[in-house]
Amino acid sequence: MSQPDTNHLLNRLLAIVGRSFPQYLQYSRPYIPPGRGSVKETIDSIVADQNVMVERLTQMLSNADAPPRFGEFPMQYTDLHDLDIDFLMRAAVNYQEQDIASIGDIVDHLQLAPAAQSLAEEALGMTKGHLDLLLELLEPATK
Repeated sequence: MSQPDTNHLLNRLLAIVGRSFPQYLQYSRPYIPPGRGSVKETIDSIVADQNVMVERLTQMLSNADAPPRFGEFPMQYTDLHDLDIDFLMRAAVNYQEQDIASIGDIVDHLQLAPAAQSLAEEALGMTKGHLDLLLELLEPATK
């Protein structure tokens, strides 16, 4: 795989992680009812993990003399501004599942770039772990 192809895939991964729905939620103002404050703490933790991965991806791209490209948040996120946190957690689970599929595709395409593939695999594992956290947040809301 050529370096430009690898860089393109790493930039796709950077956009997925750096412009994820949890990242968007830190800028929106969801309604959080009393007793659901742990949801914000969990989202903040997910965002912190993602920010570390963003730094690592940015560094790998910089080392390859490739400019990092984050892109914009997906437009569909703007329809979910100022809504109830429990509704948003269901949306977050759906978006997280989409991210897992997209990152898995990137991992598959990075077979000829072992260092980049390894970082993408870490991002995939992290994203799967975040999905588990989001699913746990849904449980109290559905009981």
